[in-house]
Amino acid sequence: MNNKEPRSVTLKQVLLWFTGLLMASLLVINFLLNVSSSKAYMQQQLSSHSEDAATSLGLLLSTVIDANDLVSAESLIDAMFDRGYYRHIIYYDVDGQAKVLRHSTMKIEGVPSWFVDQIDLQAPEGTAQVMSGWSQLGSVSVVSHPGFAYIKLWDSLKVELIWFTLIAAVAFLVMQFVITTILLPLTRIEKQAKAIRDRDFSFRPPLPKTRELKRVAVAMNSMSDRLGKMFGEQLSLIEHLRTESFHDPITGLGNRAEFDGRLKAELESEQSTAVGSLCLIQLSDFASYNQKNGRRSGDDLLIELANTIKASIVPIAGAFVARRSGSDFSIFLPGVIDEQADKFANDLLHKLSGLHLVKQICRNDILHIGIASTLTNLPLPVFLSEADMALRNAQAIGPNGWQRYVGDSNFSTPGESVRQANEWQKILVDTLAEKNIIFHFQPVYSGDRKTILHHQVLSRIEVNGELIEAGKFIPMAERFSMLADFDRLVVDKMVRLAESDTVTRRYCINLSVHSLTDEMFVEWFLNKMTEHPDAARWFIFEVSEYSLQLANEALEKIVTASSTLGYEISIDKFGVAAVPFAYLQHLSIHYIKVDHSFIRDIQHSRDNQFFLRTVLQIAHGQDIQVIAVGVEFEDEWDSIEPLGIDGAMGYYLCRPQAKIE
Repeated sequence: MNNKEPRSVTLKQVLLWFTGLLMASLLVINFLLNVSSSKAYMQQQLSSHSEDAATSLGLLLSTVIDANDLVSAESLIDAMFDRGYYRHIIYYDVDGQAKVLRHSTMKIEGVPSWFVDQIDLQAPEGTAQVMSGWSQLGSVSVVSHPGFAYIKLWDSLKVELIWFTLIAAVAFLVMQFVITTILLPLTRIEKQAKAIRDRDFSFRPPLPKTRELKRVAVAMNSMSDRLGKMFGEQLSLIEHLRTESFHDPITGLGNRAEFDGRLKAELESEQSTAVGSLCLIQLSDFASYNQKNGRRSGDDLLIELANTIKASIVPIAGAFVARRSGSDFSIFLPGVIDEQADKFANDLLHKLSGLHLVKQICRNDILHIGIASTLTNLPLPVFLSEADMALRNAQAIGPNGWQRYVGDSNFSTPGESVRQANEWQKILVDTLAEKNIIFHFQPVYSGDRKTILHHQVLSRIEVNGELIEAGKFIPMAERFSMLADFDRLVVDKMVRLAESDTVTRRYCINLSVHSLTDEMFVEWFLNKMTEHPDAARWFIFEVSEYSLQLANEALEKIVTASSTLGYEISIDKFGVAAVPFAYLQHLSIHYIKVDHSFIRDIQHSRDNQFFLRTVLQIAHGQDIQVIAVGVEFEDEWDSIEPLGIDGAMGYYLCRPQAKIE
């Protein structure tokens, strides 16, 4: 599992090694030259010393020998030899016989033997004739002792070596300081390049003083400005496209096409388990209000209604709202059924009825809400029809009010009865206590379908021998504030699985927005990843785009930590949360997963194709991979593959598996 690249040599290290080696070479050469010249000088002094001593001794002995005083001659030679500067002194008679011989050993105190062997001074022999007038009486031979020369040479070389070391150390420190100062602008430019890679175009290093580096810095700043402007234009383009295609220009909410497309994907996709309620809201006689008060006042009324409805769904994760036409609005509340849906409709009705512009109409029979709930993958026309019948029923009663569609088949699924809230609570508590959560894995394939990028982790729980999908039990876990506990359980079990896995695989784990808003969970999560670095780098943690609205601070903390802890970040349900796409510029995102509402029937939607193509262009410019979610038909795959999608998942490609093959 070790895929670390070998560390490369830095420019600073190369310069330090090169200049250091050059300086050391110069100093070593200088040192050797000094040694050579000192040796030559000492050799010359020894030769001169031997010749001078032999000449002097020869003159003195000429007088003594001439008097036939051999004892005096020996005394004279001993006096000279005892000074310790000579290796040997020998007096020869005219027949070459040694009359006086004085010889000393080569022992030298305070000088290492290896130094003596390496220097190897040669002491030359000095000779002189002993004469009496014109007659030769004999000769003397003198060889100087090199010990003193070795001692002087060794002492001078030690001093020179100390100075050499000090100069080398000081020079190295000076070189390091100079090179660091010279390369500092390059380090700043590198930081700027990394900031550009991380989509931060605001970083501006100070301009270097050197002309060449200053030109590079100016060019980098210019490139950063252009990239920032280009990226901003791309974001504005995709925001404009989304607004034009899927938003209502007056209220800023989604339009009917956007709402029906998302709801159809939620209801008919094999990957999602449709559990939730549909609310249709209508303000009657809106045309008359426009004629009486003017279009400007009518727009203000629509905006007031839209803002109130939008604020009411903020606490419900994944809920979305749209203006269908005129004064008609629609809301889908995932995971909200039964008494929760009733309470939502009742509270919303009171809020809308209390609005200032609504009160000005002075009628109490103009505002009605129809609700339909489902636990099944219900066809969109049927679901809309049921909500519309509830709305007509509420209008038939008369005063402002709401009604919920009730049908025998609406709250049942084959082989499963609707469980009461207290029963669900007990099931979830027991599941957490026993850690009885089961994983299925759905592969995410690359754009060419040749490799698997990672495996999406899907949670299941077992109830009475039957596996219950996350889409059914997660809404109940959210209702009882257990989502953070379930996310903690999933992360903990997946860490153990990744550490025991003999085959290296990447896993994508979804974190709920409720967990991100829990400070204790965020702290636990970061500690867990810190304690298990080997497992962390094989994880992709996925958060919905909706979480950017409710847990932006916690999400930024988790995203920032990803660069050091090794895991990656993916944004799920991209494009449907009405969140400005500017977050792509400052958050280090690795993947975005385009919501399946854009993929469903994409072969028939030019708007969705253009939207996906634009997303790909922007994401690839920021080194972000784009994954298509919910590819369930061949026609859908044939439409997105030519666009250059980085990866895709869906029942057409592969269904979830209990075990990874």
